[in-house]
Amino acid sequence: MKILMRGGKSPFQSCSYEETLARNVLGTNSGNLIFAEATWKTLSVKSAQIKMNGYSANPKNADFINENYDMMVLPFANAFRPSFQKHLDNFSALIEKLKIPVAVIGIGAQDSINRKGKRMTSIEDSVQRFCSAVLDKSSSIGVRGEYTYDFLRRLGFSDNQVDIIGCPSMFYFGDKFPEIKKSDSLHFDDPISMNVSPYVKDIEKLFNHNYQAYKNLVYVPQNNESLDQILWNGEFMSEHGKVFPKDVNHDMFPSDRIRFFIDPTTWRKHLQKYKFIFGTRIHGNIMGLLAGTPSYVLAHDSRTLELSEYFDIPHTLMKKINSETHAKEFFEKADYSKLINGHKKRFDTWVDFLNKNNLEHIYSEGEDKGLNFTNQIDAVDFPIEISTYSHQKIQNKDMRINWANSEIKRLRLKAKAKKVKIKTIYKSTFLDKVFLKIKRRLISKRA
Repeated sequence: MKILMRGGKSPFQSCSYEETLARNVLGTNSGNLIFAEATWKTLSVKSAQIKMNGYSANPKNADFINENYDMMVLPFANAFRPSFQKHLDNFSALIEKLKIPVAVIGIGAQDSINRKGKRMTSIEDSVQRFCSAVLDKSSSIGVRGEYTYDFLRRLGFSDNQVDIIGCPSMFYFGDKFPEIKKSDSLHFDDPISMNVSPYVKDIEKLFNHNYQAYKNLVYVPQNNESLDQILWNGEFMSEHGKVFPKDVNHDMFPSDRIRFFIDPTTWRKHLQKYKFIFGTRIHGNIMGLLAGTPSYVLAHDSRTLELSEYFDIPHTLMKKINSETHAKEFFEKADYSKLINGHKKRFDTWVDFLNKNNLEHIYSEGEDKGLNFTNQIDAVDFPIEISTYSHQKIQNKDMRINWANSEIKRLRLKAKAKKVKIKTIYKSTFLDKVFLKIKRRLISKRA
């Protein structure tokens, strides 16, 4: 069984921080890594050959895919949103040309927390086209929660065609969820971590309030812009989206209280160090839970809320939170009994979905429940966690200069062969002048 899967890289591929940013391995957000890896693990049966296909879709590749693969698997997150409409239409156009089965896993709608659905009207036709194309090649679509289920039902899809399965990341360890080790109390000198969605109202005030109160609070960001700040002082990307903090003058950089991760294994092991994790990033908190660390979601839209509700992840609506609330208040509210007690039932629903859509999986009789996958992951030498820019060693910066030199050479040769400008080859950034600017700064700060 040859499977083509949506995602940035194979779970067994060790990628440098520089390469991860340059090739957009994260798909702009490291949360994409965990549900893609969880899906890969689930489908890694003895007979499976899985390959990642990146995050985009090209209808021109339909014939090649039909000839070389037996199935396409599409793990998604908040794909039903206006800003993703163009990409969704591309996936529809591709799927319509495919002759092989197509499975959609964990897809969701992103709407306001009030769930009024007004912003979804503009994408209804695109969503209907996409779901119709998928259902021509599968039995059902796996969605994140009730909000997305209701949205698709309103578009005319039947109950049998839409299954609520949550996110595969929560089933990374199968039918037994890791023990959540919650202590009796949380103190201001305890190690805690916070994750932030930069566009959420008042999140900066809440962060700074807790950052000042908890001297051992470490920020774990997830987007490309933050990785750019750690690697290149924020000068790599030609176009930036919203980022927190806005620049590298925030105290967390000289204090070295920020960490970024480009693989789930290193990320999860790091989160085991903390007594509590909280914030607006749903997968940042799911990673915390998978590490066995008490984690708490500040739900700010339909996608974070529906997953929190489905899995009984402790959460509070962001709009009800005072910006001077301490982490201790979230910690004291957190009860993980429903999450743990309901996990087996939700896992069984996940397996039922896999069987319904003829997806061979590691929990079938005769399979190893992921043992071989785990052994392969354990053998990979992933990059160690990276400190903030001013705390990085000279060797790290020298390696970055060497990488930049190699990248310039590679791009020049490729551009020359195709008789085009470098920016045509490398659309995201990295014109020569950007490289030279970065190199000068790195060299000047080596001493």
